[in-house]
Amino acid sequence: MMKIDSTAAASGNPVAEILEALMSKHRLNQTELAHRSGVSQPAINRILRERSKAKHPRQDTLEKLAAELGVTPDQLAGREPISAHMLARGVVPVLSWEQLLPTDSSGDGGQGAGLACPVEHSDETFALPVLGEAMNGNDGYREGEILFVDPRVPAAHGKDVVVLHGETSLFRRLVLTPEGRFLKTLNPNWPTPIIRLPDDAVVRGTVVFSGRLR
Repeated sequence: MMKIDSTAAASGNPVAEILEALMSKHRLNQTELAHRSGVSQPAINRILRERSKAKHPRQDTLEKLAAELGVTPDQLAGREPISAHMLARGVVPVLSWEQLLPTDSSGDGGQGAGLACPVEHSDETFALPVLGEAMNGNDGYREGEILFVDPRVPAAHGKDVVVLHGETSLFRRLVLTPEGRFLKTLNPNWPTPIIRLPDDAVVRGTVVFSGRLR
């Protein structure tokens, strides 16, 4: 069972990440959640904004929000794991990197078990494990972390994308400049931190979740 790992977030406050995911799951905006939970909208907005701060909301605030969102206060605070089914908006197939390549012949039978994706996604979304250390960093990913990749989400500047080029597949951050399209790593010690995106490369999809919203 996949669990939301608050330590994967670069922020010091997992409450913001978990709260945002739960609000997305229940299709609630700040005003609606405030009305239903009894916590003021400014207080909810403050929690969502203070991602870089380790300070948690008051216990009574956690209790009110957790009760409305169907989790325990400790789960909302990141002190207990929160299972994917509490956030799930659909199950997506788990692929290997080899299955992304056009020459792969394993077919659907080679897919692993499905994983619940906790955010809005298209029916083309798939899950993929992070390989290597190119995307390690302060805002990065750990090897083995699960990516949820949605081919329908536009590949915009600053988004993390999966790219196919010939027999090669890459996971990098997309950089769009007047000089062209580039792919950069998040690991400052990577030997080739930025490369030009070839014209014939295909962006297979954009990362939408990986233990936190992306």
